[in-house]
Amino acid sequence: MSNTERPILGGRYELYRRIARGGMAEVFLGRDQLLDRLVAVKVLFPEFATDPSFVKRFRREAQAAANLNQPNVVGVYDWGQENSTYYIVMEYVEGRSLAEIIRAEGPLHPDRAADIAIDISSALTFAHRNGVVHRDIKPGNVLITATGQVKVTDFGIARALTGNTDDNLTQTGSVMGTATYLSPEQAQGQPADPRSDVYSLSVVLYEMLTTRPPFTGDTPVSIAYKHVQEVPQPPSQLNIDIPDPLEAICLRGLVKEPSERYASAEDLRGDLRRFREGQHVLATSYRPSKSDDPTTKQPIDLGANSTAALDPKHQKSKLKKQPVPTSGNKLPPRSTNTNRPTIPSTGKNQQTGAPIWITLLVISLIIIGGLLFLLIDRSSNNNQNGLGIENPSELKLRVPELLGLDWEDAEALLDESGFENIIIEFQERQDTPENQVFQQDPRSGLLLADPNDPDNPIRLFVSKGLNVISVPSVERLNYDEAEQLLLAAGFSVNRIDTETDEFDIGIVISQDVPSTQKRPQGSLITLIVSVGKGEVVVPQVEGQKLEDARVSLARKGLLDEILQEFSLQFPINHVIRTEPLANERIERGSVIKLIISAGPESGLVPNLEILGITDANSVESAIKNLGYAVIRVLREVPIDDPRIGHVIGIEPAPGTSLLLGSDVILIVADSQSASLPSNPNTENPNTENPVNPNTDNGFITVEPSN
Repeated sequence: MSNTERPILGGRYELYRRIARGGMAEVFLGRDQLLDRLVAVKVLFPEFATDPSFVKRFRREAQAAANLNQPNVVGVYDWGQENSTYYIVMEYVEGRSLAEIIRAEGPLHPDRAADIAIDISSALTFAHRNGVVHRDIKPGNVLITATGQVKVTDFGIARALTGNTDDNLTQTGSVMGTATYLSPEQAQGQPADPRSDVYSLSVVLYEMLTTRPPFTGDTPVSIAYKHVQEVPQPPSQLNIDIPDPLEAICLRGLVKEPSERYASAEDLRGDLRRFREGQHVLATSYRPSKSDDPTTKQPIDLGANSTAALDPKHQKSKLKKQPVPTSGNKLPPRSTNTNRPTIPSTGKNQQTGAPIWITLLVISLIIIGGLLFLLIDRSSNNNQNGLGIENPSELKLRVPELLGLDWEDAEALLDESGFENIIIEFQERQDTPENQVFQQDPRSGLLLADPNDPDNPIRLFVSKGLNVISVPSVERLNYDEAEQLLLAAGFSVNRIDTETDEFDIGIVISQDVPSTQKRPQGSLITLIVSVGKGEVVVPQVEGQKLEDARVSLARKGLLDEILQEFSLQFPINHVIRTEPLANERIERGSVIKLIISAGPESGLVPNLEILGITDANSVESAIKNLGYAVIRVLREVPIDDPRIGHVIGIEPAPGTSLLLGSDVILIVADSQSASLPSNPNTENPNTENPVNPNTDNGFITVEPSN
């Protein structure tokens, strides 16, 4: 949008460009004109603004989030309504979302992932203490600044825990949130509490460690089903570099039953801090109850009104039992044999009466025989495979670097390395030669505990080539002309405004793709466009002293030019007006004309000889044009006097210095027959009468002399 078309909300929040879009609103980069700072303005979509329930939820977001003043929470400054537009003004965080970081950098280092999770849990702890559940924790709602500070944003579907039940905007049976990060209770339409945020944060931690969430599917319904019924794969099977204590923490947070998870975000934060400090984490001592085993539950009905209602095909799927780590600090196995007899403490076997040492000897022989059988069987398998090592299914393979290779060479390299499940996906890719690998998943260098897991194949993304065209050169052109050229060539255009004193307003400073390169049609070309030195509002300085007005302009970065003008209304050296007028928007550094008062102007009363006329009407017009006011005074003369209707005198006397705007009296000859009755109060017949207030023509008559 052009500079003159930028909308302003609430009389102070100027919107520049859209920086994000969500399911209910979009976020704009804006500027608070009052405080002169950048802000993020969330604006509710028009189609929702007419829905009272959405408007009410939007207002509640602002009220709930405005009370959350914590370093890891994006601050909310203001909220309001502009006609039918509802908006929230928030702190502008310059950085990247956690989702962007995961996509760009792959699995995060475990320590870094733990630190980010600690900061998120700190934000949630503060929110929970203030009665607010976020309900939509996901990487896209976590912002990280260039200095590494973590900020949680978008309490868009938060609900005050202390709110009235009648005013509950998310009743049981409705599901809100993002399916990938939804807790099991939310997926079933049950009320969410702080433990729901703990589950969602654990999903985020899982994704930071492996680059993928624990559950995926073709539809939100299928993903919601898995959150309720299926057990997550231990993240160490996707990335063997994950420490056992951190994996235990992640899996503890992903327990289906809320009562079996961390009781609060503060408890999760405490265990993460213990991990970072090298202490024993509480998650390793966790023993899940039988009620949390999904295999012991009946299939869950998510409800007819729930958006996560089960797909019938999922009702028939076979449930997997959770693989439970058995060593180190991972979750210990849970015995399912609740009827196992205990070994008696007496010296004999109570069932057989044999001495206990015989029983132990038999058990030892059985164990030794079992071990020998396993060794022979493994040797046989290795011989069958032509290898003198362990079974290939138990190998831990490290993913090789495949970027830039021809896809056939990359596939051959994976085969030689022992990987069996490989998927090749061809995509249109600009600036990547045909058949070349431009992305791989997992990233290179990861050591996979189960490299041939059919559910987690190696994916290669390969360029299938594109027909490309040359990018037009549009630098130094006016933006409108540059945009037309690019659109005509088949490109999309993105505009970024920047302040500069080197280019005129609206001139394209640079383009992100130079004209020496080619791009596929439809590619986005970003243009950096000058907005000059930036816009400011002309301050209101009318009536101020000249010195004060110049200071006001200088504070706005404006220059001044002083012009004088005579004025009866304003004192000398006070501002009469500015050009441009106050409150107009102009470029910073522009020159403002200060019209200041030179005081009232003086002039000389003209004489009739200089005017060259005596006709009363003509003389009156001439004197008014000189800047004076005119009063006529009639003096009677004989009826046959040729001076009738002409000026026979001027007061003050011609040549007198008189302030412009002052009254000049014209003495006009009038016939005796047109005179008014004599004034009985007149003592001197040669003295002019005062003005008659009842005279409509403005003339003053005097008694004729005897």
